[in-house]
This record gives sequence, C-alpha cells and structure tokens, in this order.
Amino acid sequence: MKTNRGEPKIKVLVLITGSIAAVKIPLLVSKLVKNDFEVKCVLSENAEKLVQPISLSTLSRNKCVLDKDQWSDYQSKPLHIELCDWADVLVLAPLTATTLSKWATGNAQGIISSILIANDKPVIAAPAMNTKMWLNRGVQKNYELIESYDNVLLLKPSEGLLACDELGIGKIAPNDIIHLAITFILSQNKLPFQRDLVNKEFLITGGGTSEKIDAARKISNNSSGTMGLMLAQVARFRGANVKFIHGPLTTDMDIKQGIKRYQIETSAELSQLIQKEISNCDFFIMNAAVADFTIPNKSFLKISKSDFEDFFRNNIELIPDILRKNSESKKKNQVFVGFCAFTGPISNARKKIKEKIKYKGCDFIFANPIDIKDQGFGSLSANEGWLFDKKDMFQYFEKTSKIYLANNLIDKIISLNKKP
Repeated sequence: MKTNRGEPKIKVLVLITGSIAAVKIPLLVSKLVKNDFEVKCVLSENAEKLVQPISLSTLSRNKCVLDKDQWSDYQSKPLHIELCDWADVLVLAPLTATTLSKWATGNAQGIISSILIANDKPVIAAPAMNTKMWLNRGVQKNYELIESYDNVLLLKPSEGLLACDELGIGKIAPNDIIHLAITFILSQNKLPFQRDLVNKEFLITGGGTSEKIDAARKISNNSSGTMGLMLAQVARFRGANVKFIHGPLTTDMDIKQGIKRYQIETSAELSQLIQKEISNCDFFIMNAAVADFTIPNKSFLKISKSDFEDFFRNNIELIPDILRKNSESKKKNQVFVGFCAFTGPISNARKKIKEKIKYKGCDFIFANPIDIKDQGFGSLSANEGWLFDKKDMFQYFEKTSKIYLANNLIDKIISLNKKP
C-alpha cells in the first residue's frame, strides 16, 4: 500500500533480534520502502552476527541503529526515546525467547528492550525459535502476558521445517503477513489498535467452488478467494478464533498462515463443513462464490463436444442455496452475512438484494459490482459496495483495498451484537 502523494510517509521502526529468521527481514525492509513507507532498522548485538548493518542501511535509506549507539555522545536525547517518538508503528521480527523474556519482565538491557518498554505505539511482533523453546512453559507464560497488551499484535509462529532441520512450530510469519498486519493497523482510521474480538468465533467462507462435468472439464467461476482471506485475517488480527473454509486460493501474496483453514472443491463439501462448524460460531460470513450448477450424473470419460447439448439437457441441476439452508437453524445471538456480486447500476440491483436478504434469512448482504475495471475478482483488485440489512437500511463503502474493506465491514457487522 502506497501512501497518498502529498501526505507524510508512515514511519515503521523495524526491530531485529538474534534468530536465524533475521536473514528474511532485509526483504521485508525493501518491500516496505518500495511501498512508500519510511523505515528505520535496529539490530540487536546477536542479530549483527546474522545480518549486515550496511545492508539494512542501504535498503532502508536510513542509518541502521546498533546496541552500541544507545548512549553515543552525539545524542542530545536518549536514543530509545527518540526512536519511539519517531515511529508510527513498530515491527519486532524476529522476536526471540530472550527478547520476549526481557519485554515481559521489564528488563531494559539493550536498545531493543529499552524501546519496547518505553513504547506506547502499535507493535507487530513475529516470534521465531526452535519448537522446544517455543513450547517451554516460561516462554508461553511470557507470550501470554505480551498477548494481553492492548497495543501488541502477535503473529504466532507456524509449523514447518526449521533451521535446526526439525519439523515443528516456530517458523516466523511470512513477510507478506507482516506487511498485511502493518496495513491492517493503518486501516484502523487512527483509532488505537484493539483486540476487540477476543473469545469470538468467526466462520468465514471464500473462494470459488467447482463442479466436475467429465474427465476434462468443470464448472467454476473467477473468484480468487482474496476477500474471504482478508476477512479471516482481519478477524484474527482483532483477536477472534477463525475457521476459514475455502476453494482454491489464487493469490501471489503469502498470507494464508495463522488461521485454521479447510480447503474444499465442490458445493457439497462446502455445505457439509459449514453444517459441521456453524453451531459454534458467533459470526458466519458466507463469502464463497458457489458455482450455480452441478452435474449429478458426472461422466468419468471425456464427453465429445457433439454430445454436450444432449448431456447438459438431461444432467444439469441448480445447486441449493447454502446460506438459506443454514439460516433455518440460525441462533438468536448469531450474525449471518452474505455476499452478492452484481453488474449494472446499484439502483437496478437494490430491489433484488433486499429480496435476497429475506430469502436467505441473513442479517446483512454486501453487494459489490464486478463490472468495473480493477474491481471485484483478483488478489490485487480493489472493492466497493453497499451493505444492506434486514431493515431496508444500507451503507455505501467507497472503493478501497480489500484489507481496508474487510476491516470496515467487520466494524459494521459486529455492531449488531453490541446493540442492547
């Protein structure tokens, strides 16, 4: 996300500690600078052994700050205080067990620990360490303490092959997730960041389903799954427990980690998983683009093109409305949200959308146009649209990135549960 021309750049302070995952952070710094952020880097003494300060200085276009600089005689103000005042948002990546311990216990030894203890700006922290270290009771206790801080967004490590050649949890969040988290923090419209969805359960669907026709062909649609993925990540960033059921995700961004995902292919698989999980959720967001038709008598051979007309005439069926089916058992405290893609002016679509809310039994429907250039389908496309409720009220959401739109939509959706 680039800042608007003429506006001050967003200032990101990147704190790098001594995990082998530190070698990935120069690429993050480069990406942030290319996206028009102003970046300063701080290296711990151990991180200097893994990443060259000159590399970070060159990539960030700012001098890399080291531990030895903390009390340099050229400073007229304590450097850790000056850096805290300068930054709009802090990124702590990787976060080691040692730095986590210092942070949790108020130990200000070293410039990074001093910055963390003096700071009141939003912090995005991405732990990285060996699995046994991560699962240590003391580390988990410190993690839980930091997780309770209002200004901290923790990106839990994922499972994978670690630098020690072990398979387990401890992998740092991808740079794309860290970048997305920064963008999310900025989408808060200058309000203090809060994890306001702790203990809330979200069930979100996304992506397109497909239905097999024969050995070579299928029925599907253009959904990339990005909007559903953004909704899932935003809910996760805000503290919710998220389950994401989705078709194939076609995005160049590495932003799938950190949420519990179930990949499906057909509408039947989608429906079965929703029915299994829906009773436990507080919010159900049906963003999946379900194929409209299915072939009940699928061919395991390739059908000749000359035979297609007869085959379709005798074999095609409409897929039942999944949202409507699940709304029949909707609990009073649950909020259900549907999505509706449309073409043409909203004035023509408004009547049909209002009818859909009643037919589907949901609380909201978000209607977004897909016939406008650079909108709708695609991981890099923007979105705009109208959110309708059951009382014939609607709200327009102006064209913006999908992460901004996801955050604004969740703000509105959760407001229904806050009303007395």
